Amino acid sequence: MASQSKRRRVRYDRILAVLLVLILLIVLLVKCCSSCSSKKDKKNDNVTTTPTQATTAPTEADNTKTVYLSPSNQEDNKFYVGDTNEAAVCRILAQKTAAILEQSGVNVIVAGDADSIQTKTAAGDQNLAAYVAIHTNAGTGVGTDCYYNANSEASKSLAQAVYDPVAALTPTDDKGLIDGSDSNSENYQYEVGANKSPSCLIEVEYHDGPNVAQWILDNEDNIASALAQGICSYLQVATPTSGAAVTTAALGGDVNSTTTAAIGGADALATTAAFGAEGTTGTENAIQNQLSAGN
Repeated sequence: MASQSKRRRVRYDRILAVLLVLILLIVLLVKCCSSCSSKKDKKNDNVTTTPTQATTAPTEADNTKTVYLSPSNQEDNKFYVGDTNEAAVCRILAQKTAAILEQSGVNVIVAGDADSIQTKTAAGDQNLAAYVAIHTNAGTGVGTDCYYNANSEASKSLAQAVYDPVAALTPTDDKGLIDGSDSNSENYQYEVGANKSPSCLIEVEYHDGPNVAQWILDNEDNIASALAQGICSYLQVATPTSGAAVTTAALGGDVNSTTTAAIGGADALATTAAFGAEGTTGTENAIQNQLSAGN
């Protein structure tokens, strides 16, 4: 009898041990399930919050503070002097203008030299603060003009603001604002006519006449300063005094002339011409006539 009782106690011990193991396994399984569920919930939370952050990013607000400069990419339009072309000179003007604008805290994008007109215009769909195309003209004339979209008051205001300081700087008779719808220019049709942002296209003098072409090359800093002043005026942003440029340009013949452009704050661009000392032969009319005669 004692032997049978001992064997029964051993069996109970084993059963108890098995039960304890089962209980431990159950506890471990419960903890694992709970941990997996918690991780899954956290993962789901991350997935749902990511698109919310992306859709609320203030991209539109950033674009409304951005100015897009579109220099001409017409490399075939050769300058009469300087072994250069319209695309190269206008890119220099755009880069110098951008540097001044950035000093005023303006965000600036300069179009790439390989960008097509269509690619440039697509930027105008982003609700920009201003879109300014920079070109030089060709033909038998002289002077600066600026194209605008007659269906947009903002376009006309921008064109006027950009044109005024440049026209004050140039030494020839300028042509004012031009309703771009009267033009067959492909550049106008895309960059101004089809642009959803305030836009204009300025033609800074003529590149195919000897005197005016040389004047453009001699006054790149001044032209860029004038363009920056006009854009800042439109944006109601002060032009930095460090953006001022002083350039001396000798305009051919025996005429001794100096053109100085001074830009300070939001003041108007002042252009002064100093002609020969003690009544020498240089006069502003002489320069005007010289530039107008065959450019």
